[in-house]
Amino acid sequence: MNAYQNWKYNEYQQVGKDYSQPKEVEDYDSSHAQFRDVETENATLIAMLNLCSDSSVLDIGCGTGEFALASAKVSNSVLGIDVSPEMLKRANEKRRGANLVNLDFAYAGYLDFEVPDESLDVVTSSFSLHHLPDFWKGVALSRIWRSLKHEGVLFLRDVVMPDEEAIGCVNVFIGRQDERGGEFLRDDAIGHFREEFSTYSWVMLGLLERSGFSVELEEVKDGVLVEYLCRKRGACLD
Repeated sequence: MNAYQNWKYNEYQQVGKDYSQPKEVEDYDSSHAQFRDVETENATLIAMLNLCSDSSVLDIGCGTGEFALASAKVSNSVLGIDVSPEMLKRANEKRRGANLVNLDFAYAGYLDFEVPDESLDVVTSSFSLHHLPDFWKGVALSRIWRSLKHEGVLFLRDVVMPDEEAIGCVNVFIGRQDERGGEFLRDDAIGHFREEFSTYSWVMLGLLERSGFSVELEEVKDGVLVEYLCRKRGACLD
């Protein structure tokens, strides 16, 4: 038993959107398409990460599997994990349709995924780390650090509050979501900021650096959507 097993955060309890519900999963791809070009995002990310036939990839919070599917077409092995059985059901349907033998999906989260230490070239996390409170974000990042090879890469995309004028930026983002998708996207954004665990930029950067990552790229979009390209270089302090 590890040191925090008796008091570990339950990441399987849905926070914010309840992706254990089939209807939420059914609407997921189409709703995100209203404010994201997922296909272009995936192609851009695959190029940025230099994925190739030797790459081993872990996609945490894989959702319906879009990035895992795209990366499996160019990588040696890809594992997508999620805490929603409904999300994994949809992802596996897509996998079977694509007939990809180098891609697997598993029911697991940040705090209990199991891969050998220093076995991965790349770990990706897109819009899911905010489901953990800050302390558990740190635990998750430490576990990711251990799973990566030396010089391995973590790509993190999430909702992160700016260090200044955070309230104003959040309200602007909610307004933009209203323009893009009406009441559905507006309420989705409001629910995120009310119920989930997005944190400040200075906290996120501190967590990444303390976990042994060197942040090579930080790009902010729409005021609160942030992408980090990080490399395993330093020692993990936790």
